[in-house]
Amino acid sequence: MILRKLMKLFNNSDKIFNLFLLVLVSAVCFLWIVEEQLEVIFDYDRYGYGVTLAVLVVCYCLSVLAKKIHIARIVVFIYLVSYLLFLTIITFLQAANTGTIYTVASTLQWVPVLYIVSFLFLPTRQAIFSALGIYCVMLTLLFVAHVDVFELKNTVLQAMLLNAALSQSVCIFCLFGVVKLKRTKDASNLRAEKMEKAANIDGLLGIGNRRMLQSRLSTMASGYTPFSLLLIDIDHFKAINDTHGHLIGDDILREMTQNIESSLRPEDTIGRWGGEEFLVLANGTELAIAEKLAERIRLAVEKQEFTTVGRVTVSIGVAQFQPNTSVSHTFSIADKALYEAKNSGRNQVATAQT
Repeated sequence: MILRKLMKLFNNSDKIFNLFLLVLVSAVCFLWIVEEQLEVIFDYDRYGYGVTLAVLVVCYCLSVLAKKIHIARIVVFIYLVSYLLFLTIITFLQAANTGTIYTVASTLQWVPVLYIVSFLFLPTRQAIFSALGIYCVMLTLLFVAHVDVFELKNTVLQAMLLNAALSQSVCIFCLFGVVKLKRTKDASNLRAEKMEKAANIDGLLGIGNRRMLQSRLSTMASGYTPFSLLLIDIDHFKAINDTHGHLIGDDILREMTQNIESSLRPEDTIGRWGGEEFLVLANGTELAIAEKLAERIRLAVEKQEFTTVGRVTVSIGVAQFQPNTSVSHTFSIADKALYEAKNSGRNQVATAQT
């Protein structure tokens, strides 16, 4: 259950963004407190932390309360990029002048967050350009550190910048890989979904086929709610095909499907059992209610004027599933009831007890 909730969360980018804001607020507060206690914080850090918390809180309100999550994403990304890049440059200049590398080291640790945020919340093309642009700033700092523009003699700082540039290039490469894998996964899921649909949907009528119905029956039989089967057969359909051709017969099947669906409830399922036979799974219904549903379908079909052939009727057999029996037994009872309806003159509903 917990894993399912986590997967649902990961598939919802809006919830991930809101959670990201809360995590970032907590991290900034924690970092501010720690640096104050250790007395390693600078005045511009106090100002920056305060502004950062204000921006994050405002964006959280924009996202959650005002439902303007798109604006909140843009503001957060632009602010984080501007703030961290500005801080990186300032701390680099400070390290170049004083030799203190704590501030630039602590800032560089947060730069990869920009890459992750860009790939999480921006379109792929924008994320790529944003990540490369940020990385170019890193390369510029690395270049400046090694050409002695500031007469930088701190080899530790030079080595740290080199490591940061290399590690961030690996980070970007990995994010590219994640995007590629996600696209591949999405394409695979789409193909699987299409294959599943093709395997369970009747190509002519657009409703479930026998495979889908059998799967649905197995699921319903394992539950505890009652259900009934309505086995529907179009009367004299062979004569329609012989007289008007199979194309007209296909038109009749499509119109019949629409007619039956209009008589069903939202919880009912219809599928093509084969040929001119339909099967309706009346969920949550006992025999008396299922019989009324079948009669409603029969009357609706009887009143419809079908294209080309005029009036068409159906015969329906109804049976209720009992927990102490099998699905196949229930279906055989419905089939027997349908046989009785056709033998009694067609255009009628027959019920049977299991």
